[in-house]
Amino acid sequence: MKHLKFLLFIVIVLTGFLSNIEGTLASTYPSTVAWNNLLYGLSTEEVDNKDIGNEIGKIKRQRTPMPKKNGESNEKLVGSLLFEIKGVDTQDVIAVKVNDKFVKASKLGPIQVTTNVSDLSDEQSWIVTLSVISFLVLLTMIIVWRKRKCIG
Repeated sequence: MKHLKFLLFIVIVLTGFLSNIEGTLASTYPSTVAWNNLLYGLSTEEVDNKDIGNEIGKIKRQRTPMPKKNGESNEKLVGSLLFEIKGVDTQDVIAVKVNDKFVKASKLGPIQVTTNVSDLSDEQSWIVTLSVISFLVLLTMIIVWRKRKCIG
């Protein structure tokens, strides 16, 4: 029983540690918007209202660490509108309306679609975590059962 408590303590500490690492890694990515199959990096540079062209889209979803589909952002910009900038190709630069201001977003490159552990949804992460914990509890129970069998 002593080993079981120790093992559960270690699992809880490791789970907390891993979730903190994931949060830290997600915050190291640049502020990004995905549109027209391209990633645009948000800047702090404002665009004058007279230079704003037609509306071209809207941010519909937040995704971390990086957007994977058009209309996604890794910042809390859901509902923000995307605009073209007059005289500039939308393949290079767009404007994002943030808090009644227009912020310039420059092309970073094409959307990269990769699958890795950090892409798991919250539900999938919990399933993986619970599976690992269940496995470790079962393993501990087997070890304790064998020790009791050998003693008795």
